Amino acid sequence: MERITFDTTKYQQPNTSSIESSGNNTNTISSIELPQEINSLITGSDYWQLAKRNRYKKLIREGYLRTLMQLAQMARTKHVPAHWFATACSKVKWERTLEYLAQLAQVQQAAIRAAEKLGTAVTNFIYQQIWRGINVERWAAEAAEVGRHKAKYFVWLCKREGRGEGRHPARPVALCGA
Repeated sequence: MERITFDTTKYQQPNTSSIESSGNNTNTISSIELPQEINSLITGSDYWQLAKRNRYKKLIREGYLRTLMQLAQMARTKHVPAHWFATACSKVKWERTLEYLAQLAQVQQAAIRAAEKLGTAVTNFIYQQIWRGINVERWAAEAAEVGRHKAKYFVWLCKREGRGEGRHPARPVALCGA
């Protein structure tokens, strides 16, 4: 019985993706390396580690490297950083995470403006009041007009608004109802 062989070389396409044959072709796809801050937050089985790496690489390709680095930094302050980071970067929660980061940037800017009006550093109290919906910029401007104890007056105004006593402190109670 005679063996039949086929010449497959005429059916093969030339390999144009080789580095040697392409010369100075800059359109080659390079592999994306994850930064160590992100890579250290990848846990789980080999399957999940590969899936997470691919997810983070996809986000980097879409231009979210700075966002991922910011999330990695925030994850370090959480009880289980790897779990928090994975949840924040998941497909289901990604849009929500982007909205949160946009809101966080607005809160930070408002805290800086309020602290500048008071002439102090940004404190956790200012952040807490902003997240609670207190108008800290208005109260900081009013407290800045006071000569002494600006910070104490600012705290009093914020706590007063938080309790629902939102009347303007300079107006007497009788005039507010009229």
